[in-house]
Amino acid sequence: MSNFDQGVGSVFYPGIKQIVSANYSRSHGITPDVCQIEMAPQTLDASDPDYTPIEPDGYLLFQFDEYTAVTNVSPTQYNRTGRTQILLQGCRPDKASVRRSATSHTWTIPVYDRRWKWKFGSFSGHWNVKKNGEIEPRKKKTPRELADMCLEAMGEKNYDTRDLLDLEKKQSLPYRNQIFPEVHWDRIPPAQALSSLVTPLGYRVCLGWDDRVRIRKYGEGALLPTEDLMSGGFEANLPETPDSVTVLGGITMHEAIWDLEAVGLDIDGEWRPIDHLSYAPIDDRGEPNWTLPVPGVFDMIKAPLDEIESMKTNGVPVDKDEYQKRRDQYSLAMQTVYRCYRLKYPTIQTASGDDPGLRKKYDDLGYQMGLIVDLGHRSGEKVYDTLQEKYTEARRKLFAASKAVLPGPQQINPRTGKKGDYILEEFEQVLPTFTTRAELGIDSYSGKLIRKPVEVTGNYFDEVKEGDNGTIETRIEGDKFEVVPELGIIRFSEPIYQYKKEFVEIDGKKSEEKQDVPHPADLFARIATPLKNTVGEPARYEHREELKAKYRTKPAPLPSGLKDNPRKIPGGTDTKVVIKNEIVLAYQAQYELKKGVVFSDYSEPDRFVLTDVANNEEKEHLKEQALAAIDVENLRINSEDSGAGVYAGLKKIELDGAIQQVAISRTTSGGMTTTVSRNSEVNVIVPTFDQRQRDLALKELIKQQEQTVNKTQQPEDK
Repeated sequence: MSNFDQGVGSVFYPGIKQIVSANYSRSHGITPDVCQIEMAPQTLDASDPDYTPIEPDGYLLFQFDEYTAVTNVSPTQYNRTGRTQILLQGCRPDKASVRRSATSHTWTIPVYDRRWKWKFGSFSGHWNVKKNGEIEPRKKKTPRELADMCLEAMGEKNYDTRDLLDLEKKQSLPYRNQIFPEVHWDRIPPAQALSSLVTPLGYRVCLGWDDRVRIRKYGEGALLPTEDLMSGGFEANLPETPDSVTVLGGITMHEAIWDLEAVGLDIDGEWRPIDHLSYAPIDDRGEPNWTLPVPGVFDMIKAPLDEIESMKTNGVPVDKDEYQKRRDQYSLAMQTVYRCYRLKYPTIQTASGDDPGLRKKYDDLGYQMGLIVDLGHRSGEKVYDTLQEKYTEARRKLFAASKAVLPGPQQINPRTGKKGDYILEEFEQVLPTFTTRAELGIDSYSGKLIRKPVEVTGNYFDEVKEGDNGTIETRIEGDKFEVVPELGIIRFSEPIYQYKKEFVEIDGKKSEEKQDVPHPADLFARIATPLKNTVGEPARYEHREELKAKYRTKPAPLPSGLKDNPRKIPGGTDTKVVIKNEIVLAYQAQYELKKGVVFSDYSEPDRFVLTDVANNEEKEHLKEQALAAIDVENLRINSEDSGAGVYAGLKKIELDGAIQQVAISRTTSGGMTTTVSRNSEVNVIVPTFDQRQRDLALKELIKQQEQTVNKTQQPEDK
């Protein structure tokens, strides 16, 4: 029941002479809310004696006067018994629009509340930096300390961030206690930094009618008032509740040392081992032999091209097609042979190398592929497609037979039910590779937390140290190669090869002494890869939490006496998946170098021996991060007493974690109502909080793309 008989609402803005109506909603977040004012036309000519400027930085005053009828007085008289005011300072009007009808002529002008100023400012800071999984003490800040820093940078006074203390209490919010989020703010508006900090933790930025900024926990706060409630004011908001919430992290990283094999690009657009290329040099026995040409010169491949060049007629090759083919082959040899090496097997595997029979079949088919490609056959032709299918299948069988083990994850043996090493079935399970390792480090230039770069080592010829092929620990500098993740290829800026001492045939006779013969380098790459199943789904960190029974939906019991005996559908709801790409499980294989034993006529090569596989699950508190995300999601799901009420007059009700929106409406007749929403937003004119957050993120993305890159700033690795 109303406690007054009549009421008159008024809205004032400096410079607007007559406000016909106004609608304003105060909502959570850093985005300014807009008051849509309908006003009578007024002169905009400064020379007009009746001119009044509309202030660019003014205030909005909402006022509601309550009147009560005087008893036993005729005619009825009213006395003012109360006045409620809400003052919004620092407001900014925007462009007005004109609306005409047959009977009226009005202007509509939007006025933004003072949060329009929050898009300005520059704020930087890198806090809660982890080094080897641990936060540096000098860089450690609680969420409340970080929020206070943001609010100070915003110029706010007398703010309230007490609710964030819950994150530091062990007895409260068990999923989120002792949370120290890493933040890297680089000259962004401090309000944006504040929002990006507290929103993922389940808190909201609330600007009060008293102009105090409060950080409030989502879903907790005052109940809807009952005084002056108008009929039909509540709207039930029944949450959609799953039986559980599952957090899926980013793609799991599996760091290991991989053997590399030399590959090249052929003229049909396919990558193959260099012995399977259409332009592979052929020796007297009719076998591919890359020991014959000089590395990086490839004289034997260039010779046919030179021969055609010498037979030109009037500068035109006699056989244009053959000339073009030879030129393309030579170009690809120069660009890719000894420059491109592909991941072959993880260094540690359950089987020892290739199966000899499968390797021979694969090589034979590869030799045939080289022949038909050289003859001009291409994809779409039966002879090519048939052989390509056999060739691809042979490679797949060869890889599967190696029983290559990816160190780290375990799989259950369907026959024994016991966990064991994860054995790869297809090479495609690790594509596309990452362009980094899994281990974390600090960028020496920017100070940002990054994944360490890929390492490539091996036996290769170093021109600086002529005659020295190095050891398997000899590192190739990172600026000399790049990773092609889609192909699992390491591409070098110069040819990488080695020399081996071997007897060679000269004019059909074996040399008396061993000669330096070029071979592909024995290379090893320490790199991170994903792990996909055979249908292409990558492994991710996953944690699932069941909702409490009281929050789960249960099917209502069916009435008795139903005809046809209907089948009862199963109850329960599947899990709700929340993606958190920043939660990344990383396996890191650790090795030691075992020196080979030298015998009189034979020497064992040096090799890497797997000693352990570390992961970051405990060190980086992945479970705690997942539970924090689940806790925030549960706040949305478990929020009770949702709804909205429409109230007579002006209600000065503050926003909190539960009261998410207060909308004020002044009608053309002078009436005024206040709509208060709890754990919901009902004003259809104002976008929802989630939509406002998405809009902010999109605007920031667009801004970053449109801005000129600072050439002095090193970009982060993908």
